Amino acid sequence: MISSVASTLRLRSEELEWRDVEGEVVALDLRTSAYLTVNESGAKLWSALASGASREQLIDLLVRTFKIPREEATTDVDAFIEMLTRQDMLVEE
Repeated sequence: MISSVASTLRLRSEELEWRDVEGEVVALDLRTSAYLTVNESGAKLWSALASGASREQLIDLLVRTFKIPREEATTDVDAFIEMLTRQDMLVEE
């Protein structure tokens, strides 16, 4: 499981296709033919992960963009990372 706070997390580059559709992300894992959709806040995290970001950078992004408390952003980021990890869509650098 990915858990290092300081490491850079990035979306898997192979066999993962995705598109931004009106502020939300629709992704297809070509290995499993599984579709995934994420809402606006997830789309912000997804875009950051496409370039590579640390857990802390993702938390800061949600706090800054959506003006939510840091504790809420932390919970949301951890849940998002956990979901993508279970789907084997993240790599840790």
